[in-house]
Order: sequence, then C-alpha cells, then structure tokens
Amino acid sequence: MSFRFSPMATGMLVVVAVVLMSSLGWAHFYELGPSKDEWGLKYDGKVTASGDKLNVSFTLADQGRLKQIYSVSVVAFSNLRPDGGRTYLLNTTFDLKPTKDGKLTGQLEIDQKFADRAMIRILTQTFDGKPQTAGARYYQIPLKKFIKKAPAADSSEAPASIASPPVSKVTK
Repeated sequence: MSFRFSPMATGMLVVVAVVLMSSLGWAHFYELGPSKDEWGLKYDGKVTASGDKLNVSFTLADQGRLKQIYSVSVVAFSNLRPDGGRTYLLNTTFDLKPTKDGKLTGQLEIDQKFADRAMIRILTQTFDGKPQTAGARYYQIPLKKFIKKAPAADSSEAPASIASPPVSKVTK
C-alpha cells in the first residue's frame, strides 16, 4: 500500500513541521533577583574610555551559587516598545580565559553610547548545583558600577589664592 501526497499537501506538511519545531528553539531566560551576597559571585570589572569606545575588562574570581557559568556578556536594550517588548542594541560575549590563580578574565570593546544602558549578564544553566530545566538563569550587573568618574576640570577647583601682604603688628 502506497500513500502519495500532492505537492501542495507535502509543502503544507513541511511548513507546519517547521513552525511547530521552531517554537521549541526559543530560549527562556529567568532573571535572578537581588541578593545580599550577589549569589556568592566574586568579580571585578574595569571600564576605560578610548575615544568613542569603551574597553571593558571583567574578572570572575568565584562563580558562587551560579557555578558552571555558561556565558558572560555585555547587553544593552532599547526602550520599551508599545507592545512591552525590547530589542537588543548590544549583545557581545566575553571570551573568558583562565588565569594562573584560577580566575576567569576577559576584555571587549563597546561603543560609548551604550554606557548608560549596558549590563554585564552572567548566564548559567545550573543554580545551587541543580540543572535548570525550565530555562537559563541570569544575573545582571550595571556597567555603570565599573565606570570611574573622571576628576573634575580645573574650573570647579578653588582658584589659586593670591598671597596677601603679611599683616604687620604695630604696637604703640
């Protein structure tokens, strides 16, 4: 017994299969809220300006409760759209390399226009040693936390004082 489908039916079957399978490919991320100890993470970062770019260095000393970190990236989102969604303006992943002392460190460059919006996102598929089956967890650190404020310009400093003549003590 042989079944033959018309080319139209075969095409529709392929389209339906692609649509149904693509829904399984969407990633689900769940943000970890605030924590007193930042989920046991120990990290350090540094942001330096280089023209219209920012050099971002990030060092992860301890992965804490998020141990096995999947990725660390810098993300920036657009403003909310009317439908409540956002789009990525920036999504760049650090290439973290192990150091001699066991830390993970990486560096990347981003446009300075993203300085106020950018966040360092630490993504994990395990939390407290348990695999996350519903989706990945992430923790975000504002990039502003690592931007050092430049010292104020000379105009805001007190002007150099002009020495006044010494007061003479005259006694009569």
